[in-house]
Amino acid sequence: MKLQVDFPYLEQYRKKFKVTDRTIFAYNKEIYSNYELSEDLLLHEIKHIEQQNRIGADLWVEKYLNNRQFRLNEEVEAYQAQLAFIKDRNQRYKLKILCAKTLSSDLYGNIITFDKALKLL
Repeated sequence: MKLQVDFPYLEQYRKKFKVTDRTIFAYNKEIYSNYELSEDLLLHEIKHIEQQNRIGADLWVEKYLNNRQFRLNEEVEAYQAQLAFIKDRNQRYKLKILCAKTLSSDLYGNIITFDKALKLL
């Protein structure tokens, strides 16, 4: 794991999204975070690395930054992997609510409503 400041596309992401010191990035087999990650969140980021391996990390970043539907599809897949890790039904539902709130926020450019995000997840 590397610090967020070392993420090579940090400025490009800052121009598109609300990036805070808690924002996590996955790129080219590395995870960039200022904090230690829970196991479920780590799985979410590993899913992004797997997605990048399919088409190449740089192309993935380009599509992620410029294509809202691509971004949504990639995040839904990663959030579903994250949620599948949580075995306790009540805990998983609470996390699902949080994930839907996050997915429908400015962190991802407001690409979906909360209600739609909740249904997809």
